[in-house]
Amino acid sequence: MAGEQTRHDLWLKRINTWIGILGGSIASVVGAYNFIPSAPGDIAAIVREQSGAPVSRAHVELLTSQNVLLGAFETDRTGRYVKKDLEPGNYILKVSRPAFEPQVATVSVASKRTTNLELVLTSRSHSQASMNVQAASGSQQGGVIRSALEETGASLIKSLGKSRN
Repeated sequence: MAGEQTRHDLWLKRINTWIGILGGSIASVVGAYNFIPSAPGDIAAIVREQSGAPVSRAHVELLTSQNVLLGAFETDRTGRYVKKDLEPGNYILKVSRPAFEPQVATVSVASKRTTNLELVLTSRSHSQASMNVQAASGSQQGGVIRSALEETGASLIKSLGKSRN
């Protein structure tokens, strides 16, 4: 009986050894996979006006999701902006150009993929026109108020002058 236990113990040791070898191999492969950097991705954006015309020389800022500036660029004459070899993750794209309202977009970059994006800039002329109208009406109101105050002040001065006499 003692011989059978020894043989049984020997088989258990062999099985445990093979389990250890197999488990260690799997752990090594999985561990190595986790240390392999993911392949980069790209962003390809086109900036357009509301009419559909491309906006050339628009100022583009690329930021991390924590608002760290990675770089500032300009769109080409066709309104395109391309940034290659970005680590997979989320980014912020800020686009501005004089005479347009600035735009901000959150972009998700995937490994080995190009994220295509279209940004439409709104002309400031519409919003500024309404602001100018409001400012003009405000200055007219200010003029009316100023005139009323001047008349009241003049009346008060006249009445004070009459009371002294």
